[in-house]
Amino acid sequence: MLLVALAFVLIPLWRGRPNAAQSDVSANLAVFRSQKHEIEEDFSRGAITSAERDSAIAELSQRLLDEVPGDEASAAKSAAGRSWVLMAVLALLIPATSWAIYAALGAPKALDPANLVAAPAPAQAPGAEPQISDKQILAMVDTLAQKMRDNPSDPKGWVLLARSQAALGRFPAAIEAFDNATRLLPNDAQLFADYADTMVMAQDGRFDGKPLTLIRQTLKLDPNNLKGLALAGTAELRLGNRDASIKHWEKLKTLVAANSDDLKQVEAILAEIRTGKAPIGPATPVAQAGPPPTAPPAAVAKAAPGKSVTGSVALAPELASKVAPSDTLFVFARAKEGPRMPLAVWRIPMPKPSEFPKAFELTDAMAMAPGLNLSAFSDVVIEARVSKSGNAQLQPGDLSGSSEPVKSGAGNIKVTISKVAP
Repeated sequence: MLLVALAFVLIPLWRGRPNAAQSDVSANLAVFRSQKHEIEEDFSRGAITSAERDSAIAELSQRLLDEVPGDEASAAKSAAGRSWVLMAVLALLIPATSWAIYAALGAPKALDPANLVAAPAPAQAPGAEPQISDKQILAMVDTLAQKMRDNPSDPKGWVLLARSQAALGRFPAAIEAFDNATRLLPNDAQLFADYADTMVMAQDGRFDGKPLTLIRQTLKLDPNNLKGLALAGTAELRLGNRDASIKHWEKLKTLVAANSDDLKQVEAILAEIRTGKAPIGPATPVAQAGPPPTAPPAAVAKAAPGKSVTGSVALAPELASKVAPSDTLFVFARAKEGPRMPLAVWRIPMPKPSEFPKAFELTDAMAMAPGLNLSAFSDVVIEARVSKSGNAQLQPGDLSGSSEPVKSGAGNIKVTISKVAP
């Protein structure tokens, strides 16, 4: 910045403006010639004599000598000398003055490389959500996991890690973290409920085995735990115990706020169970839902009662080389507005690129929980995902695509897998 400022000042001085001394001499000579010419004209008209002409010219010459002391070369040299002196003074004065002002008012220590820090993130508008990339989230969770390995006696850290891993769809890592957390916090009912929920997701919606044990432990610690009651009601329904399921949902109904969305949802679930619309008995594992891998693209599962969405999934040609036989294909429906939990999930081993477009059908029977199904929502979005890890949660390197919002019950929906998760 100093160099730019000096350039604006010194370059014009170095190039030089028209020489002031030379300009003055030229002007005086022009006046002298003009007046001498007038004298000559007066003499030629006979207005003055020869002696008067010589006397006037001599007087004019003397005046010119008095007004221009020295010749043009000496005047120009003097002016040039003054310009170089001025340039030297400015070249020293401007940087010295600027640095003195910066030292007094600025932050000279910031120029030390040891004190350099990353630029702050752009300011967010008041009330706006912080903008954090997926890579940053994954990096933070991985950092937390490393800290917990170094300090395994921190229960709050294990709880945070468990819920973070579950939110990312890393169910094996989440289960390990929940196991450590519940060992350190054996009386936290909500923690056991979250653990049970994660186990169900890891088992593709099945409640058999450890999830039932965790749910019972949750309600033993806190009989009024809302998530525990919802999980227990769903588990009993999957076990074929309609009355026991209704009992849990009825108790949950008395605990949620009046006139709330939660109350409306619980009432809708109870209505489905009582009218027989909610499926009873063991849920079909999501991994086996839909046609087998060897079925032709046109073959789809028989529609279950209630609404369904049918269509096909295409794979962008440029991504064909990025799929592997070990990958997993997910197709699921989410509510356009509402809970993020899928309303229906279809999962199969990765088809060959030549088998696309792949037909699918999503039905109420593929719901993860009663009341959270296609029939409960009018507008849904269909998403397709090629998972490298086998988890439904989007991971870096996974391929994905989604449809525009469509009506529940719509058919011939086309979804193209065309994006690679960063």
